[in-house]
Amino acid sequence: MELDSVAMKPTDIAGGIALLEGATSQRVLVAVEGLEVAGQNVFGEPVAVERGTDVPALVRRCAEAAGTGERVALVARAVDLAAARGELARLAVRGRGVVVHAIAEPGVAGVPACEAGIAPALTLGDLPWGMLISAGVGDAIDLGLVARRAAEDSGCPFFVVHERGHHAEAVAAPSRELVESFLGGPRPSAQPSPATSDRAFAERAPFALASAMRELDALTARHHDVIQRAPSADAALAMVSLGAPGAALLAGVDRQRAAGHEVVAVRVVAWRPFPGARLVKALHRALAITVLEGVDRPLAANGPLAVQLKAAFADALTWAPDYPGIGRIPRIVSGVVTPRRELEPGDLDAIVHNLLADERGKRTFVVGMEPATLL
Repeated sequence: MELDSVAMKPTDIAGGIALLEGATSQRVLVAVEGLEVAGQNVFGEPVAVERGTDVPALVRRCAEAAGTGERVALVARAVDLAAARGELARLAVRGRGVVVHAIAEPGVAGVPACEAGIAPALTLGDLPWGMLISAGVGDAIDLGLVARRAAEDSGCPFFVVHERGHHAEAVAAPSRELVESFLGGPRPSAQPSPATSDRAFAERAPFALASAMRELDALTARHHDVIQRAPSADAALAMVSLGAPGAALLAGVDRQRAAGHEVVAVRVVAWRPFPGARLVKALHRALAITVLEGVDRPLAANGPLAVQLKAAFADALTWAPDYPGIGRIPRIVSGVVTPRRELEPGDLDAIVHNLLADERGKRTFVVGMEPATLL
């Protein structure tokens, strides 16, 4: 069964978020420019829009409105949300099913790398929140729906991270039939009791997220999962990333395979809960893996995704519960994509050839920076 609207129009990330929350929410709090939300949702209820620049205060308003049973969303820049960590943590322990859209702004001259792209969003990963990384406008709408369903089912709030700069896509606002079938009506079900510890979220959120993705697939025939992989067959080489770089890897893998390279591409969709066991299962037969990061942390041992992946392989190697047993860890190469850089076919060629160079290849590199770190 497929339930969706047919009114399609080109829009960007901000427009996609506005379509989603204008259709599903009762209150939208906005801390960014250029977001115009419809006055009524799909149930004919008024959508209250509150605007402001004090993000911690807006987070408090989210908690208050969600506590009265309203379906609430917040839209803010990722860098501003990072400055509201305390309020976000306090909202989480109250068990509110809130969705926050974190807008990752591209870097500009003079802006530190830690404040550009998805870097500030990933710093929120130690909060007891779910986090999904979108890639494109249609994906942003679907993941927003998934986050809403998972948040309301588990009581664990969710971030959906969106990278500005995507090209406009022809998308439709979710229809009443889809929203009613997927979310269950104009108001969320009774909120779960506040969690006694962060571990309660760790137990509930993965099941709620998996259930939401399966249900959306059944209703729309649009498949979503915590990771996306192409092709399904095992390969000697692998490329892994998040967000827009991850989508670019998936789009370019067929060209690499047509050139005779045995390679697989994986895009990580769920940053929290992190799908470590699923990634090991998808990648454990590879001999070498490139992890392509949108975050540059030159003083750290590796970027955040590479650290998570290596930890997952270490768990599997030591027979941690729920992980597949493995006998070795593949060679893992860390690459960084500089802010505002879109991956090109030549970049993927260089990444694959670096993997094929075995130990002669670079273990760390940057795409779009000074020659010393280029492939």
